[in-house]
Parts: sequence; C-alpha cells; structure tokens
Amino acid sequence: MTQTTYSHPHPRGRPPPLLCPHPSVVIRRCVRWQHVVVAVVVAVAGSCGRVEGSVESVRFSAEQYNASVPENALGNTAVVSDTMMGVYVTDPTLKIKYRITEGDNQNFFRAGKRVVGDFCFLELRVRTGNRHVLNRESRDQYRLKVKAQHRHHDGSKEDLPGAVTEVIITITDLNDLTPFFLQDEYHVRLSEDTPLHASVARVKAEDPDSGLNGQIYYSFSDRTPVFAIHPTSGVVTLTRPLSFLEKAAYELTVQAQDRGRRQHGGWPSHAKLYINVTEENVYDPQILVVKLPESMPRAHLAVVAIINGDPDRVFRVLPGSGANEFNLAALDTIDWSESPFGFNLTLKATDGGNRPRFSYKVVRVAAPPLPQQEAVFTQEVYEATVSEIAPVGTRVVQVGSWLPGAQRRIEFSIVAGNKGGQFRIDPFSGVITTGATLDAETRTDYTLTVGATSPSVILPLQQTSAKVIVRVLDANDNTPMIVAPQGVVRVDEHQPAGTWVTKVRAQDYDSGENGYVSYSLANADDVPFTVDHFTGEVSTTRALDYETERRTWRLLVRASDWGSPYRRQSEKVITVHVEDVNDNRPQFERIDCTGFIDRLTPLGSEVFTLSAVDFDQGNIISYRIVGGNDDRCFGLDSTTGVLTLACDLQDLMVSERILNVTATDGQHFADTLALRLQLVRQQNPSAHSWTVLDCREMGVAQRLAEQLSRAEKSNRQDDLISLLTPPMTGLNAHGPELLHVPLEVRVRENSDPGTLVLKIEAQDDDSGYPGHLVYVISSGNEESVFMMDLETGALTVAGLLDREKVARYNLNLTVYDLGKPQRSASRLVVVTLVDENDNAPNFDKPAYSFFLPENVANGTSVYELRAQDPDEGTNGVVTYSLATDTKDFRLDPVNGRLSVAWPLDHETHDVYELRVVATDGGARSAHAYVTIQVANINDCPPVFPTERSTAVRVPEDLPVGALVTLVTAHDPDSPRLRYTLMGGHEGIFELDADTAALRLAAKLDYETRPAYNITVRATDDGTPPLSASTHVIVQVVDVDENVHAPVFMKDVEQAQVLESAPPHTLVATFSAVDGDHNPADAAITYSLVGSEGRGVFYIDQKGECSLITLMFLVFYWT
Repeated sequence: MTQTTYSHPHPRGRPPPLLCPHPSVVIRRCVRWQHVVVAVVVAVAGSCGRVEGSVESVRFSAEQYNASVPENALGNTAVVSDTMMGVYVTDPTLKIKYRITEGDNQNFFRAGKRVVGDFCFLELRVRTGNRHVLNRESRDQYRLKVKAQHRHHDGSKEDLPGAVTEVIITITDLNDLTPFFLQDEYHVRLSEDTPLHASVARVKAEDPDSGLNGQIYYSFSDRTPVFAIHPTSGVVTLTRPLSFLEKAAYELTVQAQDRGRRQHGGWPSHAKLYINVTEENVYDPQILVVKLPESMPRAHLAVVAIINGDPDRVFRVLPGSGANEFNLAALDTIDWSESPFGFNLTLKATDGGNRPRFSYKVVRVAAPPLPQQEAVFTQEVYEATVSEIAPVGTRVVQVGSWLPGAQRRIEFSIVAGNKGGQFRIDPFSGVITTGATLDAETRTDYTLTVGATSPSVILPLQQTSAKVIVRVLDANDNTPMIVAPQGVVRVDEHQPAGTWVTKVRAQDYDSGENGYVSYSLANADDVPFTVDHFTGEVSTTRALDYETERRTWRLLVRASDWGSPYRRQSEKVITVHVEDVNDNRPQFERIDCTGFIDRLTPLGSEVFTLSAVDFDQGNIISYRIVGGNDDRCFGLDSTTGVLTLACDLQDLMVSERILNVTATDGQHFADTLALRLQLVRQQNPSAHSWTVLDCREMGVAQRLAEQLSRAEKSNRQDDLISLLTPPMTGLNAHGPELLHVPLEVRVRENSDPGTLVLKIEAQDDDSGYPGHLVYVISSGNEESVFMMDLETGALTVAGLLDREKVARYNLNLTVYDLGKPQRSASRLVVVTLVDENDNAPNFDKPAYSFFLPENVANGTSVYELRAQDPDEGTNGVVTYSLATDTKDFRLDPVNGRLSVAWPLDHETHDVYELRVVATDGGARSAHAYVTIQVANINDCPPVFPTERSTAVRVPEDLPVGALVTLVTAHDPDSPRLRYTLMGGHEGIFELDADTAALRLAAKLDYETRPAYNITVRATDDGTPPLSASTHVIVQVVDVDENVHAPVFMKDVEQAQVLESAPPHTLVATFSAVDGDHNPADAAITYSLVGSEGRGVFYIDQKGECSLITLMFLVFYWT
C-alpha cells in the first residue's frame, strides 16, 4: 500500500481573524486512487471581541480549485477536493448561498453550502434525477464557474462582488469497459521453414479505459507449445518448428483481458487466429552455370560447395551479389604449366529447408590462352640501316615482342634473303647481326625474311614470319683522287690578282655527300694563290714578281669529300712557274755628272765609263749618245759604255760641252744622262787624269744586289713544302691497341637496358681514315643481351639480365681500324652479374589442405613447408611467417614447420584458412594458403549465455500460458539440445524441452512469493552426453490492488479544548475505514495536513488528536 501526504499553507497566507470562540478544523487526507478530505474544527474556550465585516471583503479561499468525482457516480455523490472550497464568513449576518453559473450545460452538478465556524464550505454533488451519467470516455473534465450570493431576510439574493471562483472537476476512471479486438479473425500463411522465434502475426485490441483499466493482456485461451503471444504487444511468435506433413493448419483463440478490477465490465474478449502452413523445399536445387568470357577472372555459379576436382583446394565458393548467386574464385595465381588441361570441379548445391535437398554438377575450369598465341612480331615489315664499315657481329635490329633474355619459347631464323650469309640472327632474342663485311658500292639493301617458330606440347607447330629491310649506309671508304692538272703550270709575272692559273679535278666513287669533293690548299706558308672550294679553279691572290720573288711555286692541293662519319682526302703538288716579263727600264748608277776635261787630252783617251742596270733578268744593255755630239768629237762604246775623246779639243771654240747619253735593253730606255764638261787647260797638269767628273750616286747597284739576294733566297733549290695540316696517308702501318681494359666487370642483374657496363679505350698510331676505330662484340653475347657502340666502344645492357639463368658472360671485345689491310685487337672480358633480390621465394604448391582432430596435442607438426629462392647470399635465405592472425598455430621461421600451438576447438573454429608467407633477405615475399579442417569431437558441454543469471521481472497478474523467457544454450558440438526443469519452479512454470521456452503455468501472487530461482538443465545428444545448468531468477512485480480509499465516518468533526489545557491533552479521536480486502492495502495511517494548527496539535496513528502547547487563538483549522 502506498501512502502520499500533502501539506498546504493557509489558503489566504495568514491566520484567520479573531472571532468569537468556535472550534478549529483539522484536515487529514489518505490518498489511494482517490482523495478524501475530512475537516475537523477545534474550538478553544475563551472570549474575544467581535469583528465586523463587509460584503466586499467576502472572497473564496482560492481563485481556482481542483476536484474529482468518479464516472458513473450516482446522484448526490460528493465532488472531492484536496483543499477547502468556500469563503470565510466575516459577518455572521451574511446568509451565503452558492450558484453554478457556467460550465455545467447538462446539469450534472449542484452546489450546496455548509457553514462550520467562520467558513462556509462549497459542497458540489452529482445532481439526482439526471438521465445522463458521467462518462470519462466521453468527457473527462468540467470547468465550473461558481458564485457566492447573500440571501436577505425577504428572500432576495445579492451577488457578492469578489466571491467568484473556478472549480476544475476531473472525472476519474472506472473499469466499466471490456477490451475489443479490431477484427474478429486473423489469417496468416507460414512457410514450414519459418525460423524459430520469428514474429508471425500480431493481434490488436483496444480498451478506452485509462491506467490499468485500459492496459490489455493477450493470451491464448487454449495453451499451445507451438506459438507464444506477447502479453502486451500481441505479437505472435513461433516457438517450435513447423512441419506441413505433421500439421498443416492451426486454429488459435486469442483473448484480451484488461488489468483493472472487474466492475461493470472487465470480462475478456476473444478473436480467432488461423495459421496455415505451406509446404516448402519440394524440388532439388538446380545448378546453373553462366559462362563468362575467358578474360574475366570469375564465374558466377549457384553452388555452395566444391566436393571434388580440387585436391590442393585452390578454389573457393564465395557469396555473390545476388540471391542464390555465388562466386567461384581462386585463392592465388594458378600455375597452369602444371595443370595445362584445367580442372573438373564437382559442385554440390544444398538448400536450406528443414529437410535439405541437394544436387551435383561438374564444372570445367579451362586454362587461359597459351602464351605462344600472343603476337610474335609487332609489325609486318622492319626497316634497319647498318654502316658498310660495321665489323662482323655488329647489331643491326631486333625483331619480336620481347627484350633479349626475356623468353625462350619462340625460335627465330632467317629463311630467305641471306644467300651470302651477310647476316645472322639470335634464335631466342631475335637480334640480327652482321655475318660478313658489307660494301655499299657493291649492294645497298637487303630484304630478309625472318621466321618465328613456337613449339607446343598441346598445339601443333605454329610459324609466322616478317620482312626485314636492311639498308647499307655508305661509310666514305673511298678517297677522292686528283686527276688534273698534269705537268707544270706557268703564269706571267705582274698579272693582276684573280688571274686564272689552272683547274684541279678529283674523282670519288662514294655516293651521296661522301662523293662530293671540295678543294683547298694545304700549304702552311703564305702563297699568292687560292683555289675555289667547289670548282677547283686555282687563281692568283696578288701580282707576282719574277725578279724578287719565287719563280717556281709548289702548291699542295687537297681534295676532301663530304663524308660521314669520317672525311677522306688526298693531296697533290702542282708546280707553278712564274714567267719573267720585261717590265723594268735600265737605270744609270750615277747621274747629274759635271766636271772638266783638259783641252790637251790626247785623242782616244777614256773620258768616262757609263754604268746602267736593268732589274729584268737576262736583258742586255746598250748605250748611245742622243745629243751634244753632233761633231762626233766623242765616241761611246755601246756595249761597255766607255766614252772616249775622238777630236782635238783645242780646236773647239766652246768652253763647255754637254753630252746626252742613254741606255736601253732593247725595249725600254733609261732616263737621259747629261754629262756637263768644262773645257779647260790645266795649269798644273797631272799625269793621273785628264778628265774629272763628279756624279750623284743612285744606289742602283745596291738595290740590284739586294734584289739578286732576295731572288736567290726565294729560289733555293729542294725546298720542302710546309703543310697547313698533316697530309692523310693511306697506309695502315699500325694496328689498334686496347688501353686499360679490365679482365672482369660486374653489373647488377636488374640493370635497365641502356645501362653502361664498360667503355673501351683504344688507340691507333695511324693517321687519317686508317686510324679511325670501330668496336664490336665478336663472341660470347648469349641472347644478345649486350650491345657495343660501333663508334664509341661503349658496352651497354640491351636486354634483360638474369643471374639465375646466366651468371656471367665471356665477351670477346674487338676493335678494328679502317685501314687496308684492316687490323684489329681483341680482349676477353668477363661480365659477372651481381645478384639482385629480383626473385621472390616460391612455394612448391600454392595451396595445402590437411585434416586434424580437435583434440590434437599442442606441438603436433602439421607439415613442413618448402619455398625456394634462386637468389644468392642473404637474398636467397628464406624465412617463414604466418600472415593470418592466429594463436592456434605456429610456423617455424627457419625450417617452415607448421605445428599446433593452442588447443583446437571445432566449435569455435572448424576451418582455418592460413596465409603463410615466405620472405627472403631482401624483403621479397610469396604466400601460399594452408587449409586445415578441424574434425569435431564431443568435447564441449552446452553453454548458457553469461547474462542468463540476471533476473526476469514479470507482473503478478501475467496471464497463464504467457512466455516468460527463452532459456536457450549453445553447444558447438551438437545443435540439438534437450531442456529440463531441475527445481525452483514449484509448479508455477513449465519449460519446452526442445525450444527452452519458459512459460507461466499457474497464477502468480506477489504477496505469496515475490521471487523464484529456477534451475534449468541443457543436455546434448553426443556420446557420452554432456550437460550444463543455469539459474533463472524470476522476480514477481507487485500489481497495485489498493482500489478503495479510506473513508472517515464524518466529513466534519467538532471538538473543544480549554486554552489553559496542558500539552498532550486529548482533543478528539478520529476513525476511518478502508474497503480493500488485502490487510496491507486496508491499513490506515493518520497525519495532519494544512499549515494552521501545526505546532499546536498532533495526531498519532490511532487517530487521537492531542494538544502540543498552550493556545491563544480562538479557531484552528487542521
């Protein structure tokens, strides 16, 4: 029983005014489902003055009151409020009357009064004689407006202005209605494979009552173990498996009962639930295989298991994206070389029916297209060029789709166009090299037919071919030869610059620019000649002088072609003779001669000797007198130039004689020389000379001597020609010499094509074209994985190197010069491949499969895995690890031994898909899959959930047959368990042996037993059987049955006490009764409510109200 105590302050917030002695009132309220108010007035004996009041001062104790009355209340039933409804009577002459003015259109209520002391109570009651009754379901609240009136002696009525209040009346519910279903019948069709505890239907009933009166419990009228209904939601669930063959239809009666106390209604209502079971799993499953293109890695199959054809378990069936669709996939890459014919997998499809049906189908998984069906040649016609100076073994072109060293499946050969054996082809790499020396002047192009053969153990021999056009490039191997001019070339001196001397002509048998010839002079000394680079015409650059310069010029003419990569040239000496031309006049050595001659000079005496010089070589000078010798007095020898006296000077009448003489070379004349002679008689004649002449020296002789000296110097015999650049000799006097070539070089095996391995250095003391060198790999280049640059001697990687296939190459590197006869030098170089971690470890199988019993001992060896790594050193050291996160198995990292590390449990883990990894020292890895199936042994007892020990709370009014809880256990060994009740149920509960559904078998009573500790045992069907037990604590929840509220014998009690009464004086005794049958619900307790009288009075649990202390007030409302 629940007790609620309310305390309220004085309605007006202050004590009542002092009036004449009247008993005060004590209100005590016990609440259970409805409120009952009892007013007690205690009057204190004494005297007080009279206080007069006015009409305007009359007010209700509150502006609004809350009250209640039960629905269906009979006439004259009081409306109950928690507070005192009414007004304080300030004037005893006032006659108070109450009137309902609003809110009661149907006249359900009437207002009355009752005056107690100075308070006039407002009493509201249900009006009698009304044909309508209060119905909470129609209207649950009324808001009444009540006025207080004063009634005069003449019967007239006067409204009190301030005495207006509002009373809110709440209609409390009675359980007067019965629940009703929304439909009388429910029909459900269920498949016989409906899973246990699935919701199969829902019924719905309604009850307009409120609280417990409107709460509905659902139950089956006739108990059934197959179905259970939720007591509050009406959801029907399946508690046992259905079988169409055992029972095809169920007819269940569902009843709905509210939880309220039965009064006028409250009887249960019923509805029918018809459940029809449909048969399922009539047909065997059919496996449909959808064939997909071979390029797709998966096929969609309606299967669930592979039972044959996969010994290594490399295939798995995985759920697909659609219903009844599965994916057949491989765990890893399949080595088709070991399974060239594919796989024939037997697939089993099983349905999920209660009686499973299945079917089989064989599915073929074919191998992918063979590698030899790939394109061998990337083009139909290959074009390549090769220089005619390329030595034997020079790389020309590669045909095929793979880098050298990448494959050994295809064999190449030259099937046509190689009659002279000029070319060779590597059978595996498809690299074509020269097989003989080539000559572009003899043949410029070759058309080869290359065939490719792909042998196969499955398909017949297949062959394809391609054309290779090789053009031989001219390499300027012919030197231009100068054929003109022949003999000596002559040119006159003193010709102007640009005078044509001769034309040089050369021949070159090379083609293209290699046959174009240009000309130049190779003389290092400055020569007054030039040659046109294109026409070969030789001309002078200035005027030549025979007398002072070289009279014979030796010109070194060089003819050079425009060849590539090297230019060739030849030289020829052309002798040019400068022809002398008489281009100088004779010149006298002395001029302007004056002197005297003695008249006594004898005849025939030599007077003077003339001397003239001609700078031209070989000219003869003759002298003659051109004036002043008309009388022939003087004679002149034309050859020697001696002037003699031919007359007697004494006979001459003149004192002076002027002779004009000249000199000639036969073509040119010298300037006239005047000899001025004074005819005198010597006073003292001297025997030494008859004539004295003074002349001015011209220095001609000196100049002539200098000219002769220059000429002599410039025309020395046997001068060597100084060349501008050394001439190219055609002799191959020296052979090439290799410099600093190592015996061994090391290169990483994963080097990219184009990686420089070695650069050969060589020299040849020959100059010119014979000294140029070319390089080649003469032998040892297996599969043509290396390439030598023809010009630079750079040895580079040309294919894929694999140390595991070929660890070293013995290359014969040769250098040739271009002289005739051709010379060469060779060196054997060992190319050692440095290991790279380019190979991952490789398991002997991609997948392994084993069976183990679940009771196998720890440490048991499952298998010793083996993985090989062909790399050397640490790169080839393999360590093993488990990529799958599991503690149940251990893999030895050194020897690969897989062993059991933890107790196995089929029920926890029946199949292990272990991914094992083999890792080498260079961190490359490979993986394989190990499938371990754990065989079941009945080693596990049933296990109840750990949360099963928590209590289940059920209300005590739960209907019999209701499902309380499911006490299910789990046994990985056995899916079928049997359940039994071991104790603690006392016949109140029953348990389904198959489904562990705990149901209520009898009514519960909280007051009789509030809890049950039920022991449930689950036993499996193994051999021997194992069992487990659990405890189910069922707590019964008390349902409030306290229907009746306590009732006082009187609404108002009056008592008197003297103001001089000592404390604990008994003032009054009160009693109330309760109509509930349950003693706990009928027990009554008393208390004082309200603020007035507190601290002055108290009441005990016997209902006796006593005095606490001395009183001075007249009235107390308690």
